[in-house]
Amino acid sequence: VIGYIVRILNESYIYKCILYTSYRMIVGFIISFALAFILGLFAGNNRKIKVIFSPLITILKTIPTASLVYLFVLLSGIKNAPIYIVVLVALPINYESICLGFESTEKEIVEASQIDGSNLVNTIFKVKLPLALPYIFLGIKSSFALAFKVEIMAEVITGSTSNGLGCAIVSSQRSDPTNMTPIFAYSLIAIIIMFVVDTLFSVLNKNKL
Repeated sequence: VIGYIVRILNESYIYKCILYTSYRMIVGFIISFALAFILGLFAGNNRKIKVIFSPLITILKTIPTASLVYLFVLLSGIKNAPIYIVVLVALPINYESICLGFESTEKEIVEASQIDGSNLVNTIFKVKLPLALPYIFLGIKSSFALAFKVEIMAEVITGSTSNGLGCAIVSSQRSDPTNMTPIFAYSLIAIIIMFVVDTLFSVLNKNKL
């Protein structure tokens, strides 16, 4: 496996695969975080709204990911299906971390800011949001790693042979079903990438948060 990895690292194809997988995953993740932040902003500051959103988040957390892949293949095509899967998988994690962050703000701090004349918007964005950042960052770290794995899984399930780590696995499997070396090699590369990203998140969390 190591020898195979060394060989493919000398080819441009592997870097195209990493780039395409990362691009689709990041697009889906950004969309997911934007939606989660909007929903979490309202739900984390209003319990009634959180109750309304609760069934939707529960559904998103319990729907089998594999079944969603086939649904989005029919709705949006093979190329874009992994992006939508990343959105739906990462959204609940980011939403819950954002809600928890806003809800964890001590009432005394909020009351003190209101006594100083701070309105609702200033209280949320200048008081609650900075205090919620550690929770939000933890949610980003957890959902980012999951999003990367889900992106590769979706590429494999769709059976696409275009660029992408999952697509590379499918392509190698179709060319030689008995040879498992490429599968382990591409999987190991994905693990290494996520280890590097996770380490980077940990360093940022330690130094800034």
